[in-house]
Amino acid sequence: GIILSNNSFDSVIPASIANLKGLQVLNLQNNSLQGHIPSCLGNLPNLESLDLSNNKFSGQIPQQLVELTFLEFFNVSDNHLTGLIPPGKQFATFDNTSFDSNSGLCGRPLSKGCESDVAPANEDHTKGSEESLFSGTSDWKIILIGYAGGLVAGLVVGFNFSTGIIGWILEKLGTQQKATRRRRRRRN
Repeated sequence: GIILSNNSFDSVIPASIANLKGLQVLNLQNNSLQGHIPSCLGNLPNLESLDLSNNKFSGQIPQQLVELTFLEFFNVSDNHLTGLIPPGKQFATFDNTSFDSNSGLCGRPLSKGCESDVAPANEDHTKGSEESLFSGTSDWKIILIGYAGGLVAGLVVGFNFSTGIIGWILEKLGTQQKATRRRRRRRN
């Protein structure tokens, strides 16, 4: 990862950072970085942690960041960001504190709604319904239910298999011991 926090950098994030496809952690907090958050950060498929807090970024949070499916930690607090927080996917899981002290931000997870929060006019309504059904915490619930069911089934099958094997081994050992005793009796 790249951790360049607390360095008083006062420039912009270079677009060339998008060439670091394997980057997992980008921490640029507590600098004086300015300009817009580059949309090219959405081209970092392995990014798990992005901390841009306490800088001087302005403008909107790029919609492209929603495509960062591995992103577990996101913090843009204490900047000058405005507009709607990109809806969907993992952005629904980030805490309010990830967006604190950006008076121009609105939308979920913040309690402040956007003035232009109007439902889009039936653009792919069925697709949106499916997305909201299988986005955010719903995905994790489905995954956990499947995992738990598989775990229980695996344990039951494994237990039955192992006790069956043990019983079979004991049975074979028991019959072997009986045969050995019979042979000894015949010799005597």
